Amino acid sequence: MTNDGLTRRATLQTIAAVAGIAGAAVATAGPVEAAVEASARDTDYLPDGADRLRSFYRALAEIKRRRGAKKAPIILTKPGQWDSAAIDLILAYGGRQKHVFDTTDIAGTWLTQIRNTMNAEAFALGHPNFLMVAAPHGPAQYSLYNQAAWEKYDIASLTSGAFKRNTMIKDPKVTKAQVKDVEDPTGLYSDTLGNYIPVLQKRGVVFCACHNAVWELAGALIAKGVNPDKRSQGQLTADLTDTLIDGVVLTPGNEAIVGLLERAGFSYSFAA
Repeated sequence: MTNDGLTRRATLQTIAAVAGIAGAAVATAGPVEAAVEASARDTDYLPDGADRLRSFYRALAEIKRRRGAKKAPIILTKPGQWDSAAIDLILAYGGRQKHVFDTTDIAGTWLTQIRNTMNAEAFALGHPNFLMVAAPHGPAQYSLYNQAAWEKYDIASLTSGAFKRNTMIKDPKVTKAQVKDVEDPTGLYSDTLGNYIPVLQKRGVVFCACHNAVWELAGALIAKGVNPDKRSQGQLTADLTDTLIDGVVLTPGNEAIVGLLERAGFSYSFAA
């Protein structure tokens, strides 16, 4: 079977599973599928009982992101221009325990709020399959660009001195023991190890990047004279899109997608 076939199969199975209608497919998983699932448990930080969330997140990782364009338009008008398949998968997630978090302040407490919400949902409220979608935009979206982009485009200078580098994408080592130890004050569920985007991704958080915010950043960089390759705004937008960290889902506009998620049953909160 081709890679496209495997991806299609995983995506279809997961859409059904997260909607709560694919019990038979899950029950008949063979030894290969079981081995993949065991491997997934060794690489994620999901709590016991998070089978639906784990299946969803593994299928999401298999969906190829829309990258590599030479130029981007000001407004995306075709699904092929953003990560539409990934968004469809998110919208299909079943159950009532799902939330979308919105923020614009890169230096605010939003990562702490996400971590605390995940902790409370999984362990206090008993919702291990709780799905959190983070939709930062404006300056908060600078957190989703890799360090190479921060250095090339001097993104740190746009943070009013709050950051010298993108420390939010640090991926500290977390042991299996720390995944199990909910009460460790310096462990996975604390601000010592838990307030990093890659760590939160491994806990099941989906981070979305707004195309409008990428376009606006490109314009701001050009206006500031930080455009070493002398690109047009469309070309620079495409280049910045390619520097989004692994796993990020590109949307045509985060505010519009927040609305879709709310209509699909996601609760909503905003941190200024």
